[in-house]
Amino acid sequence: MPPLAERSCYVLELSVQPGGSRWAELHVYSDPAHIRAWLEAFCHNVGGISAYHAIWYGATLGIWIVQVGDVVHFIDVYPHILARLGDAPPVPLEDDAGCRALVRAWRKSEADEEESEEVEEDGDAYDHDDADFDMYTALKLELDWEAIARQLPPLLEPRLMPGQKTRIRRTKSLPMVASYLRSGSIAFGSYDHEAGVKLDPPFSLPTADEINEDEDDEDDEDDEDDED
Repeated sequence: MPPLAERSCYVLELSVQPGGSRWAELHVYSDPAHIRAWLEAFCHNVGGISAYHAIWYGATLGIWIVQVGDVVHFIDVYPHILARLGDAPPVPLEDDAGCRALVRAWRKSEADEEESEEVEEDGDAYDHDDADFDMYTALKLELDWEAIARQLPPLLEPRLMPGQKTRIRRTKSLPMVASYLRSGSIAFGSYDHEAGVKLDPPFSLPTADEINEDEDDEDDEDDEDDED
């Protein structure tokens, strides 16, 4: 079997290392629009799961840049997402203390008078409570995609396309980030590596056959131009 080609792509990682929660999504694409679509889906915060993973577990939320097989950079997306709860001012998701303050304020508003006094007396306590899921669900996550897009470098050719895999290498110069991205190989598309399942993207993609047909049409056009 011939060795895998070394291609370029963006890898959006949304993950929590094994512990109280297991979550390991890697979204591997070469078009920034596809990365944006998955980030917007994350910020929809369905069932409060996105906010829960980010605030309670400190999930890894970021984009790895792969250039011709080399993982060369990591973009942390925490600074570019705001958490908003009710009428309170929005808090950057990277502001751990600010986000946890939202949780405590929610608990205080929802508690009865006796429980409120306990919250006031122990305002720094932050043990997770199942009732907090109401708060996580109520949280609105606002994405500043433009700020992220300005940091995305163009990909070098050849870019990873549907149906393809690429060999990747992580370098020692990368930041220390808890990650499921390992040296080896990755495939185009979206996968939950903990559940071992492929994820359906919130957009449509051309099939490998359709891409090959387009390339054949372009080759035919080039041949006709040469004949002229």
